[in-house]
Amino acid sequence: MTTTDSGTTGARPRRSARSLLPRPAAIRRHLYLVLAFVVPSVLYAGILASRGIYPFDPHGSYTVFMSDLNNQYAQFYSYFDQALTGHGSLLFTWRADGGMNFWPIVAYYLTSPFGLLTLFASDHRLPIMIAFATVLKLGAAGLGMALFLRKFRGELDRGHSSAVNKAVIVALSTSYALGAWSLIYAFNIMWLDALYLLPWALLGVERLLTKGRITSLAIAVGLNLIIDFYTGAMIVVFVCMYALARYVGVRERFERADFLRTAGKFVLAGVIGGLLAAAFILPTYLGGLTQKTKLHAVSSGAEPPISLLAVLVRFLGGAADVNQATPSVGAATLVLVLVPLFFMVKSIKRAERIAFGVILAFLLLATEVKPLYLVMHGGQMPNAFPWRFAFLITALLTFLAFRAWVGVDSVKQIKWLGVSAVFWFVVLYWGRQEYPWIIRPQVAQFDTLILVGGTALLAFALYLRVRPADEPLSKRLAWMPKRLATPKAAAVVAVAVLAVDASGSAELIGQKSIGKLGSSNSSATWSNWYSSPTTSYGTALSSLQPTNDQFFRAEGYDQNLRSTNDSLRYGNFGFTHFSSLSSGKLHETMQDLGFAHHEADVWSAHTGATLFTDALLGYQYLVGTTRETTDGTIDRLDSTLQKTYDNTAPAKPGKTVTPDVTTVYKINSTLPVGFRLTGSDLTDFTAPLPQNSPFAAQEQAFGMPGAFQSMCGSPTITASPGVTATPGGDGTVSIKIPAKARADKKLYSDKIVWQCQASGPRQVYLYAPNAMPTGLSYARLDSSDRPAPLNLSDPSKDKTNIAYPGGFDNGFQDLGSVQSGSFTVTMLSDALPYGNTYKVPANPIRGLDPTAVDAKLAQLRSGGVTDVHWNSTGIAATTTGDSAATVFLSVPTIPGWSVTVDGKSVKTTELLGSFTGVPVPAGNHRISMSFSPPGLYAGIGGSTVGLLALGGVWWFQRRRSALQSAATPAAGEGAGESVPQDVLS
Repeated sequence: MTTTDSGTTGARPRRSARSLLPRPAAIRRHLYLVLAFVVPSVLYAGILASRGIYPFDPHGSYTVFMSDLNNQYAQFYSYFDQALTGHGSLLFTWRADGGMNFWPIVAYYLTSPFGLLTLFASDHRLPIMIAFATVLKLGAAGLGMALFLRKFRGELDRGHSSAVNKAVIVALSTSYALGAWSLIYAFNIMWLDALYLLPWALLGVERLLTKGRITSLAIAVGLNLIIDFYTGAMIVVFVCMYALARYVGVRERFERADFLRTAGKFVLAGVIGGLLAAAFILPTYLGGLTQKTKLHAVSSGAEPPISLLAVLVRFLGGAADVNQATPSVGAATLVLVLVPLFFMVKSIKRAERIAFGVILAFLLLATEVKPLYLVMHGGQMPNAFPWRFAFLITALLTFLAFRAWVGVDSVKQIKWLGVSAVFWFVVLYWGRQEYPWIIRPQVAQFDTLILVGGTALLAFALYLRVRPADEPLSKRLAWMPKRLATPKAAAVVAVAVLAVDASGSAELIGQKSIGKLGSSNSSATWSNWYSSPTTSYGTALSSLQPTNDQFFRAEGYDQNLRSTNDSLRYGNFGFTHFSSLSSGKLHETMQDLGFAHHEADVWSAHTGATLFTDALLGYQYLVGTTRETTDGTIDRLDSTLQKTYDNTAPAKPGKTVTPDVTTVYKINSTLPVGFRLTGSDLTDFTAPLPQNSPFAAQEQAFGMPGAFQSMCGSPTITASPGVTATPGGDGTVSIKIPAKARADKKLYSDKIVWQCQASGPRQVYLYAPNAMPTGLSYARLDSSDRPAPLNLSDPSKDKTNIAYPGGFDNGFQDLGSVQSGSFTVTMLSDALPYGNTYKVPANPIRGLDPTAVDAKLAQLRSGGVTDVHWNSTGIAATTTGDSAATVFLSVPTIPGWSVTVDGKSVKTTELLGSFTGVPVPAGNHRISMSFSPPGLYAGIGGSTVGLLALGGVWWFQRRRSALQSAATPAAGEGAGESVPQDVLS
């Protein structure tokens, strides 16, 4: 027990309300932590402003929305906000994938606390709130790294200036927060949480090693896995390596008992952290990750191994690779110069230096060795944006650089700065020759200045600090005023150079990764969020929300969706969806049926639908825009114009009027959400679908062989000189493009024309996804009632040309309708890539007779369910029949459904590969389906156990500490437990 000044035993003096306020001295002492948050936040906001990003540039026209942030996260957050305000469910939604488990989306994308900012503004202002959330995350990253680095800032009695080291902390934490990985991957906003969560986990390790307490580490592991389990898993791997390296550095000698005890505590902290996150991880694994059937990196365009030089140049500050073919590692260039000194510092135990060298080597090898690369990505190849773990390398380099700065204690060590600078200068020069798109002229100039001038200033500052106090300055420095030749003055200049290095590197990267870039991944404009493709489009989609006593689906008919996740935002039920947690099985079925799809099954788009599939999936409404036709109408048989939304602005003198017209069409022949199947119909729906043959797949499913009628003969192919077309015996045609450029430097081109004949009204479809290069090809249908082709050098400017195949239209392409008579179909491209070979399939153009389709649909509709009622997590309907049957429900068979008939649980069957079949006896019966994310309740139980365990460990540690504090004075050996100052400071 201790005695206070008031004479009472075991009590602390009560602080007044005034004393609870922050004291000026305390504010000054911790001002660098405030700056560590503010500086990267302000710098990033400034970068956004310089790139025309609104609202940081009040007159800017661009948003932070680009790539995945533009077509995934934005819509997810829009729906997330709706659900939290009572207009949806976080557990399940009917608005995508035909009905999907939404909880894994929440766990994977939406658990960041900064995301809650989106609740404080309307959907219209979502780009603003996401921009502020991004800025705050990067500020938090700087603060987190500063809190971590301050543990190693050194003490005044070792000749260090605390103020200077604090300034270095601010500079290095800023370079970490605004490194290449942060800025280039900023659109993957969920990953940015890793930047501030990593330092907190490392601080948890430090607390375990110095005080033996595990609560901080357990909480840090739990938060990493809750907020972003994907990067959290990477962090856990790194934390394990870091803990081992720091253990050999902290302990004076190895003792087996202590090591096992510490390892046991470390494992316990990890287990508790995992339990805390169980409510998110377990349902995501059972209901999300296990649904994936394939996910590969074909679309990323890069994977290990790559050139070692390509990796090294990305370490330099300002280097940016917009092609994503190299890892994003660089922060400040001077960090690279300082790192080698870490391995020379004698005050750091050799075992620890070796251990961190091994960690650095492991991370570098993971960029080149595929098995290690897979380990760092959770065992799966990323389907885009490779080397996602590179932030760990940036963090490690920052840590090593700061410890080198603090620990250098001899002039001999400083000489290695020059060696390091020369090495990186060679990399810079060589990289400029080999990778000019990564090392741009501005980058080469900036890094040259930093490597020369910055290294000299760093060396001078460290020299003044470590030289003996009584040793005179070198004669070469005799010209320098004495007030400048002081350790503190030189260090201030070095800090300034570090700050310039960090901010300049960030600005150079921002110029290549944010704002108007002229590529598909450039930032979306402000107007694109709420008025693309037209302002009337969102209004039309939002109007098509079914009431609870009706069930239907609606979809944008054309290629003008702002995103394949629009249905989440606007509330209309649809199958169109895009995320890494899509149901792989469902998307394979949609692919087999001809829907547009991604090669890794992460999206499915309504483009590719036919009269058959729209009926099958219960689509009652289709929405078109002025980009579909000049008057906003849809060229589709068996549909009727229901409503037109015209928001076209009044004409102004000298201004071109842009039509803003959206039409809503009612499908005349469609099927209800459920219908009875018996006999051959049930057999057709049960049989596996043919793969890569959507014509045959739909004909089999509906029991209508030959429904897609061949109407065209063999194609006529004209092409540039050198391009060869070789007919195959099976009716296919191979088109080969030369490997070398043409002598006249023009691009290769070709045109494929089919002459066709229709015996009556037909809806015409094209399926030839490999006949032309993706994104560089067009298709068109011409007949007597169609506008003639325009004579243009750029085919994209002729609105009757349809881009095919493309990212969202590589399945069936609906070419429109024809009446009886002749017509032609043309595929063309004026930009054929060198050395490629394309294959035109046999009979790629087919037509559906709407009369025959209607007759089949009428038969199935006669067994349709009635009295349909749905809620946010389920659906119910009544079925009636004279004999037993299986009711097909256009509800995907994702894990989590409970199905009952008349209140009794039944076992369902799977139809068409991924839809629900419910067996029912003869008579009138009520089918009910209710959804609960699999593993949710078990996960909640696990999280509850984790919270109880965390509370128990915290109480035990506090209790033990109190007992030790009480026992120590009685033994006459001082009061309380000794806590290292650097842990608490």
